[in-house]
Amino acid sequence: MIYISEGLLYVCFALLTGALLLRLVPEASRPAVSVPNSLLVACAVAIPVLSYVPIHQLALLFAEDFDMTYGSILKSILLDINTGKAWVWTVIGSTGLAFLLGLQSFRNDRHMPKVALFVTFLLIVWLGYAGHASSLYGLRGLVTHASHFLAVSVWIGILFIASWFSKDQANWRSFLRWFSPVAIACVLVTLLAGFMLMSFTTPEYVNSWMLPYGQMLLIKHLLILPLLLFAYSNGFGYKRQAALNPSFNPKRWLRAESVIALLVLAATGALGQQTPPHTVKETLQTVSPSPLFTSVYKGDFSPDITLQFTLHLESILMLAAAMLMAGGLIWMYRLGRLVPAFLMGLLTAAFGYFGLMFAIA
Repeated sequence: MIYISEGLLYVCFALLTGALLLRLVPEASRPAVSVPNSLLVACAVAIPVLSYVPIHQLALLFAEDFDMTYGSILKSILLDINTGKAWVWTVIGSTGLAFLLGLQSFRNDRHMPKVALFVTFLLIVWLGYAGHASSLYGLRGLVTHASHFLAVSVWIGILFIASWFSKDQANWRSFLRWFSPVAIACVLVTLLAGFMLMSFTTPEYVNSWMLPYGQMLLIKHLLILPLLLFAYSNGFGYKRQAALNPSFNPKRWLRAESVIALLVLAATGALGQQTPPHTVKETLQTVSPSPLFTSVYKGDFSPDITLQFTLHLESILMLAAAMLMAGGLIWMYRLGRLVPAFLMGLLTAAFGYFGLMFAIA
């Protein structure tokens, strides 16, 4: 339940960010987009509800461990812990955002997207304040986490809205002309901030694969590969496809890209509610090894082992298969075959996973 709520929370942020940003873009530079205002209000209302789920779980756990009432533990969390303090401000900000989005007079005001975007940005900052990096590294961790999530919300949010809520195929070339560099900038910020977050929370990256957190982080990174391949094809291959085939519909391909992005958000949501392995050996004293790791790993498991790469024939074959699937995705794009391209994207991540797991010893 907690993983689902966290994934939905990130989707709400992406929808709000993407819809509000596109309202600032001139109509000639984007397809006609129709996002129900009730959906945006629902996202604003859902943010504090979904972000309360981990607080609720934490309060239940502490109440049982310390033999205290749920109410007294909840009060302590909200007043003394970063996660609780951030949630209080999130409730205030989300309530104000939902109220503004629901006002008919404000909804049609040309300044509404700017004000709503500012509030959404504050909500993202508070989300970063509640994260692991902020609690461990203060302002540096907060800025890194917030920058990472903001870049993801802008990139994937615009992608979601344009692919699922556009009403026509007009102005796609104009849209991709500015969206492609924006997406590239967001990807660069995401990768840079992501590497910094990893240095904060997962300094032993390969060893962390023994833990549920490390396994989910690896899966997330592997899912980013087909997402980047789709983004590359949609961003740089559209002109060629449109010239060869005037009836080429980029919206279908953007939707496929958005589905991969949704899987990345789901993995990110699962990461947010697991123990980051600052020191893998110490973490294994309190956290069980990942069942996925123990089922794939061929050696004898021990909390004291250090994982190293040793290429075997089977790992080389799996990695080669992943490269073939990646090339096949781009080839299928050129042929205009969406379903095979989508499946090849997923197989790129799957073969890459087994190639890496078979290579560790």
